[in-house]
Amino acid sequence: MNELDNKLLDYFNNNNSLTFVNRFWSLNYTQKDVKDINKFSEFLLLKNKGISLNKISNKIGVSSSTLSKWSLNKGRPLIIRYLESSIVLETSEDKWLSINSTRGGSFIGPWIKVPIKVKNYKDILNVIDQLQPLKYINYSRFNLDYKKDLKPLFFAYILGMMIGDTSKTGIKRDRRITMRIQLRLTTRYESNENVGEFLKLCLNSLSIRMNRGKDCPAGKMNTHPFYAWHSQCSCLIEWMFNVCLGLNNEEKTTYDSVKIDWILNTPKEFMIWFLQGLADSDGFVDITTNRAGIITGPNTKVIQKIFDNFGIKSFSSKLHHGTLDYVSINLYNANKLPLFIPYVKLYRYNLMKKIINA
Repeated sequence: MNELDNKLLDYFNNNNSLTFVNRFWSLNYTQKDVKDINKFSEFLLLKNKGISLNKISNKIGVSSSTLSKWSLNKGRPLIIRYLESSIVLETSEDKWLSINSTRGGSFIGPWIKVPIKVKNYKDILNVIDQLQPLKYINYSRFNLDYKKDLKPLFFAYILGMMIGDTSKTGIKRDRRITMRIQLRLTTRYESNENVGEFLKLCLNSLSIRMNRGKDCPAGKMNTHPFYAWHSQCSCLIEWMFNVCLGLNNEEKTTYDSVKIDWILNTPKEFMIWFLQGLADSDGFVDITTNRAGIITGPNTKVIQKIFDNFGIKSFSSKLHHGTLDYVSINLYNANKLPLFIPYVKLYRYNLMKKIINA
């Protein structure tokens, strides 16, 4: 037997439970997994005693052809693959999370360690440091210096966008849930295309694939089609939603407030990029009052706390129909931050600049 099978054998000799599943983020086991691991452990223990595959087949009720594949490390049950990963990965107080998975639901790595609670900014950096950019990212489109480590800022921008216009879709599987980000923006403003492409760049820089899809057609309530993007399904996105934003999979950012007090103790630039992600998604510029702001929904208090950290006085109120809260600041302060990210040149950013320079 190879080295890994010897380690599996040691595991089965000392422990035949599925407690190793707890080492992984967002992974559960099914009754089928219980049966599979019992049959495989019995197979490996009997094989180690020199018993033939035919006799093992008769004893455990698994075909000889399947046992032959198992012997060659082929076609093994999915739960055994997770056990193999558990044995190879080092012991950690954090959870192991796989960035990618197959369509069938099998984790294929790369593996990173993630905490189950964010206590401080260092916890965020420890995760970000493990994420590698994808190949062929077009940083020049937004005049970004690819040599500068912007990953923490990209991460902050994504969090802001996740609270705003993006759709966070959970894909349920037998053992776990993965999540993906979808973004649709009206073609009424051409600069919205830059927003989607910038979010794609941010996700690509943090190991997550995102693709531009076909534009969605206009509907009865919408006079313009929509630009559309969708990311891959990944446990990393679910972790950001659950742990960084403090929401469970049944909650919605439109109605449920995020729990992100940890962000109040992050660097100023990190908080600014977070606000910019939120403002590029749900922001506005009011010409009549010379103010700019964000439709905050249930998150008014924490957004105002961030502005307080900058020494910026903010004003909160409800929209005219009284169902959504918003926070606004003086346009001069919005321009000084800036509230909208300069790289994207969104129509709101351009309008803000036009008013300031008038």
